[in-house]
Amino acid sequence: MKNNQIRLKDIIGYGTGGVGENIAGNLFYTYFIFFLTSVAGINPAVAGTISLFAVAWDAISDPIIGYLNDRYKGHLLGGNFGKRSTFMVGGAIPLGISVFLLFCNVEMGETMKIIYFVVINIVFWLFYTVVDIPYVAVASEITDDYDVKAKMRTSVMVFSIFAQMLLSYGVMEFLDRMQEMGKSDTLTFRIVGAVFGVITAVSFIAAGCSLKGKEKDNSISADSAERASVGVFRDIFDLFRLKQFVIVVLMAFAFNLWLGIFNSSLIYFLSFTFGFDNGEIALLNLWPTLISIIFIVPMGNFVVKFGRKAGLMTAFLYMVFFAIVMTLFRPPAVVVVLLIAGIDLATSVYWITIFTMNFDVSEIYLFKYEKNREGLMVSITSFSGKMGVAVGMWLCGVLMQLLHVDPSAAVVSDAMSDGMRIIFAVIPGIVALAAAVLCAFYKVSKKNIAAVEEAQRLKDEGKAYSTQGFERIL
Repeated sequence: MKNNQIRLKDIIGYGTGGVGENIAGNLFYTYFIFFLTSVAGINPAVAGTISLFAVAWDAISDPIIGYLNDRYKGHLLGGNFGKRSTFMVGGAIPLGISVFLLFCNVEMGETMKIIYFVVINIVFWLFYTVVDIPYVAVASEITDDYDVKAKMRTSVMVFSIFAQMLLSYGVMEFLDRMQEMGKSDTLTFRIVGAVFGVITAVSFIAAGCSLKGKEKDNSISADSAERASVGVFRDIFDLFRLKQFVIVVLMAFAFNLWLGIFNSSLIYFLSFTFGFDNGEIALLNLWPTLISIIFIVPMGNFVVKFGRKAGLMTAFLYMVFFAIVMTLFRPPAVVVVLLIAGIDLATSVYWITIFTMNFDVSEIYLFKYEKNREGLMVSITSFSGKMGVAVGMWLCGVLMQLLHVDPSAAVVSDAMSDGMRIIFAVIPGIVALAAAVLCAFYKVSKKNIAAVEEAQRLKDEGKAYSTQGFERIL
């Protein structure tokens, strides 16, 4: 039985992992292609292909890690650690080391350098999966409360937004200061990788330790031994028979496709289209983060009050609005700050809602198939998201090549500026519109999930139950 007595300190303890989740993922999404092209000297198309290959490989491993974590029943770290927290704590240090290695420029031939970054990418994403899939899935394991799950994800985003401030302002400001001191960008990024690698590891270890004694027992799952032996592929097949799960997976792909293009092109867009230098970009990134800190908790409350679908639809439509403005106009810097603050909030709403939607669908899956597969479901959604990011980053690199956007150019031409506008605004706007259309077809609500849980309770007690009120989401 899940523990419904979740206290504020538990929600805060769980949220600390948001620091590592944000730093490890967004350091890669925002700076990796920039690092490869501007520091390691790899051309944009190849840089995008490296990201596509490594993230795609990792995405394939996501369902495997999720399934293994669902079925893990060992006590590697002691009996007080559950199956989720064991993976989190055990993978945290290797993940931190791989963050450091990811931003180490190596002096070797071009081919060997490409191989090096592909291998490090694979290692990085493997350990990111090992800690992050259990981290997300555990929220559904320790409480049944529909609203508390959203509050737990909101706590993650509160910590995440502070981490984002370090990333968006700290890295560019540090890069600017190091350049003023005559230090190489190679040294700068090694320091960045080392510092953020340590922070990532400590964050996940802290979150994992806060979960000690709060997970249910380490048994494979609630299903029988006979059902447990069916295998991962049958479970995946059953999951994709649920239309609402398919919609969640497709929304994850669409949003992360948008994210991969947006984050990879942001620095170039601000530099080439608006002419900002590193210090100005750092400040421009800082203020939206500070503004979004003020509104993140109210946005979480908005999701709790009006529902996951309303929150996510609002986020997607704002992304469309942002793309229209940035395509048609060249707003002043203060307006850009406000617009990007809105993007930060929209992104936070997505991360609050997408996995709580997963938790809702897991209740449907449990009722229909009598299996507990939160880890597998989260891993498939993560798989879809990572494929979206991989394609987005690859597409960004390829489009920069096709539109003749040269990161090393001393003078930015009008054609390069227009090309970055297409990459940064036009294409992501189309993707965001597609995500909004998908969201319109999502039918799961707090009301019908409550009906599912009540029917499940009666079913477990051997009493008569009805599917009235939630037939269409089965």
